[in-house]
Amino acid sequence: VQMRILLAAAMAAVAAHEGSAFMLSPSSSSFIKAQGSVSSFAGRFTGVTARKATLRNSHACSVKASLQGQDVMNRFDAIGNSAIQKLMDALPLRESNHVEGLGASSWMEGGFSGSVQGWTAEPKVGWISKSSMKSSDFSTGSSSLVVLMGPSYDTPHLWVDLTFTPQEILVNLDFPARVDLAANKDYIAEYYKSASGWYDSLMNDAATTALAGGKGLNERILASPMSLSLSMAKDQQSLDLIERAVDEQVSTWCSWIQGAREVNRMQRGSMFARDTQMQRMRFSSLFQKFQSVFPKDRAQQVFSCLSGSGILTSALSACSRYGRARRRAVRGQCRRQL
Repeated sequence: VQMRILLAAAMAAVAAHEGSAFMLSPSSSSFIKAQGSVSSFAGRFTGVTARKATLRNSHACSVKASLQGQDVMNRFDAIGNSAIQKLMDALPLRESNHVEGLGASSWMEGGFSGSVQGWTAEPKVGWISKSSMKSSDFSTGSSSLVVLMGPSYDTPHLWVDLTFTPQEILVNLDFPARVDLAANKDYIAEYYKSASGWYDSLMNDAATTALAGGKGLNERILASPMSLSLSMAKDQQSLDLIERAVDEQVSTWCSWIQGAREVNRMQRGSMFARDTQMQRMRFSSLFQKFQSVFPKDRAQQVFSCLSGSGILTSALSACSRYGRARRRAVRGQCRRQL
């Protein structure tokens, strides 16, 4: 018993020493070791907080070495083009004239300019959009890739949002779920467990800081277990990491869609209803952000391009065997969403 007491006291002393080193010197090797081994929620939260402070300091120290905004924007565009090529290899993408019809394939407004491209890939995918936006002085810019599934298949959606500011790069990556995860554990096993290695590697990378805030209520509600919101220094190392992360994310999604199974008619109806609410929440948040920067007409134009016309086509195709009244109800629901 005395030996056990002495051993416990010794272990406590060591833990206390390592804990103080972790908190007082987050840039030390003990910080790196602790960050990789933290398993409890409280420990991970403390580690992320300390690492966030460290990265903020490193951002401040490396301002002179940060990349020019135009260089970052060019790299964002290259990452987006590579992702679209992967999708083209996996799906029969057809470029849509929906964006051009709205006059948003290329636009300028005030001190900003941007572009949007759109594709459809029915029956599996309802809408794919790739968009970019930047300020005239390249102090800020963003690039996004959104893949919205049709209701015939239960594969998660795919979202990629990259943004840079004068100080940092912000990354939001996710595979939004199509079902209630609490009631569908098989869905977690089929999709999210295979992506857990990708998630953990980015969360634990020394170059990233996980951001707990920065998202609106709707975005937090829609986030999946694989949702990543990260801050990185505005440098070449971060861009290399982002390129690898997006490449792996899109490759993982493409492997899912290749083996996707068609769901039954009852599931399609519930999945479409859920997707409709999800898209309304997501695009409501986006529209509010656009409207805070642009006039309402421009915000509506860009918002409509990101929503896409493929959602309506895909939904009607999935419900083609329903009666006329049901198809009319689906059409009305889609138009209210868009």
